[in-house]
Amino acid sequence: MQDSVDSVLADARVHRAFRLLAQNESQIETDQIRITLVPAPPFGETKRAELFAEELRRLDLRPVTDAIGNVIAPYDNFGVNPVVIAAHLDTIFPGTTSLELRRRGSAIYLPGIADNGSGIVALLWVLRVAREAGLRFQRPVIAIGNVGEEGEGNLRGIRHIFNAPPWEGRNCDFVAIDVGGAHRITNQALGSRRFRIQMMGPGGHSWADFGKPNPIHAISAAIHMFTSEGFGRRPGTSFNVGVVSGGISVNAIPSSAVAEIDLRSIVPKNLEDMESHLRNVVSEAANAIGAEWRMDSMGERPAGVTAPQLRIVQTAQEVTKRLGIQPQLDIGSTDANIPMSMGIPAIAIGAGGASGGVHTPDEWFDPASRQLGLQRLLLLIAVLSGLR
Repeated sequence: MQDSVDSVLADARVHRAFRLLAQNESQIETDQIRITLVPAPPFGETKRAELFAEELRRLDLRPVTDAIGNVIAPYDNFGVNPVVIAAHLDTIFPGTTSLELRRRGSAIYLPGIADNGSGIVALLWVLRVAREAGLRFQRPVIAIGNVGEEGEGNLRGIRHIFNAPPWEGRNCDFVAIDVGGAHRITNQALGSRRFRIQMMGPGGHSWADFGKPNPIHAISAAIHMFTSEGFGRRPGTSFNVGVVSGGISVNAIPSSAVAEIDLRSIVPKNLEDMESHLRNVVSEAANAIGAEWRMDSMGERPAGVTAPQLRIVQTAQEVTKRLGIQPQLDIGSTDANIPMSMGIPAIAIGAGGASGGVHTPDEWFDPASRQLGLQRLLLLIAVLSGLR
């Protein structure tokens, strides 16, 4: 592995690519903001996908858009056993979110600027400087701007890719670029299951119909029973009630109440246990007051792991060390969950810089140390694929 990295670092074209990245930081930042200002909620990524495809065409790549909106572009050709680099196009924010740019020092505040404006621009610019520096690869390299990573998107873009890969066979090395940072190497997939629970009753007047089943009371009781059972104290396990809604007035018994719940664990058995317990407490709470209920799946992300001794993880660790950064193996929920669950070598890495406030209106990205992340991505692609 060290020899492979040495060989890539000795190539003059790689150092020219590094210089191009350093010389163009202001343009990289401009492009990141321009991309982020195009709304791209799950199931509404079309305009950002069109922008991404146009940027790829400017690099003399030949992007294609598949049936669900993924943009796919081979560096040269699709071939066999490629290195696949993906950045998700969507954001967690609804299309109506106010996209107001603010600055504080070198940090940029804008919903989606880190997740995943930083990943998309990293992929585009590493491809751009590789082209300009004349880098050629022994293995096929394929770039993907995929849809549906966030929320109810349920990883639909990458699921579609691996259900019917555009390259021959299914084998590949897969790298997802997601959010900022240059030390993280996510090699373990955090599994999750998400549910929408609905309680239903006849509704009525708060005085005249007092005593009729109140769905908000039932759903509150179910949440209390579930959250007091201690599942979140199991190692590698968490849960979250993210949405609660229902009712029309303070003096009206609601006819419906809804809660959306996220269950996560690195241990599949824990997910099974939590789902079973959730169903039991929802049923118990509904039966206690005579309400009707239903529990629907909103999505599932499979758990998985890419073993630390595999070449893709070893390569990511070595190129990170060569840049003077201590690599950190990590657990996360990313597009890499899908190939990991299939036994395909896959990791997720950050796009450089620093970020925070992700999934909030105060999301920010600081590009001050972005270069290290971009250099790491370029080295990772070059070592995994081999230079010609």
